Amino acid sequence: MQATICLKLLGVRGTVPVHGEQFRQFGGATSSAFLRAGDEAFILDAGTGLLTQPVGSFFPGRHHFTMLLSHAHVDHLMGLPMFSPLFDSEGRCDVYLKTRSGFSAQQQVEQLIAPPLWPIRTDAFRGEMRFHDVPPSFTVGGVQVDTMDSIHPGGSTIYKISCEGKSVVYATDFEPADDNPEAFCQFAKGCSLLLLDAQYTDEEYPRVKGFGHSTISRSIAIARRCGAERTLLVHHDPNRTDSQLLEFERAVREIDAGISFGRAGEEICL
Repeated sequence: MQATICLKLLGVRGTVPVHGEQFRQFGGATSSAFLRAGDEAFILDAGTGLLTQPVGSFFPGRHHFTMLLSHAHVDHLMGLPMFSPLFDSEGRCDVYLKTRSGFSAQQQVEQLIAPPLWPIRTDAFRGEMRFHDVPPSFTVGGVQVDTMDSIHPGGSTIYKISCEGKSVVYATDFEPADDNPEAFCQFAKGCSLLLLDAQYTDEEYPRVKGFGHSTISRSIAIARRCGAERTLLVHHDPNRTDSQLLEFERAVREIDAGISFGRAGEEICL
């Protein structure tokens, strides 16, 4: 029987990409994931992870897909200008990004993809590229997409993708105020898979409060309150080594075996 939803993590690092032997196991590329739900293909954020896998593994046939962008901070857009399917003249991409500070989705993307920061604009992509503001809910084919606002400087969007009774919640760049954010817990309640920001430790948090990211302990508590069947903690701090993440993960799994730290290249089918 074919899985309803399959997700592949492409990049799980926050803030900036990193490289080196000490980051090999979890990966150094910034936020991006590929998700196939039913007959539809989605890309969640467009960080440098978008460039780490052969394109054929995303799209065995046509280059038709939907890109769900949480927000326009550079670590979530770095891979977009060089993503080869956008240069396919027969390709089609629908980009969802919430209008913020008076800037439309396309205007936000072109803060990065435009001279003098980049030599071309989005009109240089040869495929059909359509930009959309993010509504509270919408459908893509037979797939339901629901959204809510995150707590993050400048704003960010949390997505829930549902298909045939399975659901994935993508909640990166999220700084909840406490261990029981009621609106989010209702939004993510009983989801099949939760991708949840957990960049900082409790010891680090006092000096980074307000940066827009959660702590490991808070995200564990939230995941358990949501009743998520499985949780992957993502948006790893760029200085966090494999050995540190493995040590944290061992402690987390003693609390809840359904929670682990996301690894670039990891695949989950529901």
